[in-house]
Amino acid sequence: MSRSDTSQADPSDFAALASDIAARCAEAIDADRLDDIPDDSLGQVFASVVRLFAAKAQAGPAPRPFGRNSGVTPTDVVIGCSAMLDAAGLAVFELGAWQAMSQVGRQPNPRS
Repeated sequence: MSRSDTSQADPSDFAALASDIAARCAEAIDADRLDDIPDDSLGQVFASVVRLFAAKAQAGPAPRPFGRNSGVTPTDVVIGCSAMLDAAGLAVFELGAWQAMSQVGRQPNPRS
């Protein structure tokens, strides 16, 4: 399927694909079959999701980063963020400086 074909896809197709990917990821984790997921394929999906999330956050209010019942833990977030910062050649200090200067992607504080 070419890029132009996917741009005309029904939004429900994206929802079904997201559910399928989430289920396959959960199955691989639960069954301790992490090696069944090729690193390049995981990286391709992860990069696409990060790029889409960033584009939506830049275009307006950022969507919630985790869907309901995602099971994402604080440890998962820190590991994922650390890996992304390393891959992009960024330090935590640079992230902090960027966050101090920008409101892009900021989530409202649920305690306020």
